[in-house]
Amino acid sequence: MADVNPLLQALPPAVDYLSYLTILEYNLNVEQLSVLHEILQDTTLTANIGWDLVHLLLPLLPQSQPCLQDVARLGNPREVVLKVTELLEGLRVRDKLEDDQEEGQDQEEVVVVEGSLQPPDTKPQAESSPGETTGGVGTSPQHDTTPASKDDAKAQNPPSKESQFRALLDMLAILHPRIKTKYPSRFLSTSLQSVLSAYATLLNDEQATDAVLSFIKTFAGTKRPRLPPRKSSTHMPVQPEQGRLSAPDPEASEEPVAPEEQALQQRLLQSFLTFAAEGYMSALPSEDEEVVAMAWSSRLQEQLHPEKNIPGRRTMREAFEEDEQLHRRDSTMGQMLALARDLHLTPDELVKTLTEPEDLSNDNPNDLPSSASDVPLSRPGCLHLLCATIASNILFHAPSTIPNLSIFPTFSSLLSLLLGDPSSSTIGTDSTSLIDSLLFLGIHTFKTSGITKAPEDDDNDNENDNTFTNTLQHLSLLSANTPSAPLRYHAHLLTSRLLHAHPNQNLRLSFIKDTLHHCPYENLKASAVGWLKDEILVANTEKGLKDKAEAETIFTTSACVETLSLHLFQNSLAMSEDEFLAHQPFFLAVLNLCYFLLARPGLQDWIRSLGMGEEEEEEEEEEEGGGSQKMGYEDWLRAIEKRVQSMRDEGGEGEEQGMALMEGVIAIRCRNVDEEQD
Repeated sequence: MADVNPLLQALPPAVDYLSYLTILEYNLNVEQLSVLHEILQDTTLTANIGWDLVHLLLPLLPQSQPCLQDVARLGNPREVVLKVTELLEGLRVRDKLEDDQEEGQDQEEVVVVEGSLQPPDTKPQAESSPGETTGGVGTSPQHDTTPASKDDAKAQNPPSKESQFRALLDMLAILHPRIKTKYPSRFLSTSLQSVLSAYATLLNDEQATDAVLSFIKTFAGTKRPRLPPRKSSTHMPVQPEQGRLSAPDPEASEEPVAPEEQALQQRLLQSFLTFAAEGYMSALPSEDEEVVAMAWSSRLQEQLHPEKNIPGRRTMREAFEEDEQLHRRDSTMGQMLALARDLHLTPDELVKTLTEPEDLSNDNPNDLPSSASDVPLSRPGCLHLLCATIASNILFHAPSTIPNLSIFPTFSSLLSLLLGDPSSSTIGTDSTSLIDSLLFLGIHTFKTSGITKAPEDDDNDNENDNTFTNTLQHLSLLSANTPSAPLRYHAHLLTSRLLHAHPNQNLRLSFIKDTLHHCPYENLKASAVGWLKDEILVANTEKGLKDKAEAETIFTTSACVETLSLHLFQNSLAMSEDEFLAHQPFFLAVLNLCYFLLARPGLQDWIRSLGMGEEEEEEEEEEEGGGSQKMGYEDWLRAIEKRVQSMRDEGGEGEEQGMALMEGVIAIRCRNVDEEQD
């Protein structure tokens, strides 16, 4: 007589449900999965034991996928959804434990339920509305020995955390639509938090991102034809088999869902999408010196200024079209943007979230939200989605609504909210994706709106001058501190354009002076010298095109360089070798300015005014505690020559770097000789 399969022999009512769970636990293996799949078609049985099968089936993936789908379709949806939520939290907890413990050490499976550790065999209790119950079958058997399912999981290659995450998300996509309750947001809120915490440990996994987007699409609905397959192979979420329908919710509420509850569910999904976008963007590789995150700012600059593209060198646009991994980034952000439209997350709503102060009224963030206004959106996530909207229209010519933005106050407020106070030493250390999006938005806004409403136009001049100055400080610090060379360049360009566009010449000169005087970054001080040179060039070019009275500005007279001479000519002889090497970009910029003045017709006499006046010198000594770091133009040149010659005599690291300075000094000396001969 053939052996009877124990899973079939012990089917209820031969034993009670708890005993049958114990039998399943000790006999379940890969070979038994086909039998279990048929057994689980019994709706009553699956409704009673399904919630406690999930953690037994996960180690048997991918073969156990049909059984997990059976549990999602036919099990008690309220119990199973909470079990799945616990296991998603368990993925995050296990990831943290694996970092702290040695590889191969046996770990007790734990899951997090509302901040407390709970063994996996404890049955979840759903939070229900008044008059509703979650039902259940009682307490699960104790797992104090090693069941067959765990032995079998050890015998084969255990499923990766990524595959478990995708399987659990596929289950949630089936479970949540099955729950018919007056307050479905209570289940949805808990699930979304668990999914987000687990996804935070899998941000670099492309298929995990695909699973998250497919999960959101389950709720958002398909508002467009399905797109053709992409080049790359991705995980396709498992759908219920044809003809196999899901069982109804055994505890379904007959009360309709209120409009306020529907709005709350939509807001939860909007919030989830923004935080998922923030996580995805923050995890994009930034090691590549050229391609930074989405490279939106670089691609926009290429489109606005094609004359600056280097012939024969691949542009960023071409890179994203030809490279499969880069093309996938565009595709993923395109899907997120489509989901935002499906969830009615409009560009105006994104701008509102970006510019309004953060609401800190919710004392306990773990409390379930009671209204849509209680659910926050991710500000960085909203920024990325807004930039994706603009990029789709500008870079890809897709029809989309672009909100009207302005540098003041929209963009300036956004810089303060996302980067903090400009006095902070952390500006420029933010994620490269965040900086790229900020610069892209700034470049686009300046291109379309300029600074049509400069801060000085309002009544409170001091406050608005500070707003303009803070905006320039934020951008200039990005140009100095950001590790990415392309982003430093874009930040420098945007800072320069905003500065030169401001109508108040005194404010422009004041910002240049403050940068030279107070900025601790020599590369940024070198930029300030460049700003001065550009202001002089533009002002004196326009001078010849306008009436003398109209063209006369502070930058058409030597007063601009006389005002700044105290900060331009620093005594290199009073510096240590390290200080001198650090100052070289600044010294080269000053040499470049001097040569420009000597070479420009009508400005040669300015160079002779670059010394230090007696009153200014006295004030500077009082302010600085002595004037040893400042000197006149000729003395400054001789000090540079002497210092470079000393470095050449000693040899070492600074010799080669000092040659550029010496070449600049020689060029100026030659220019002086040419003038004398003329």
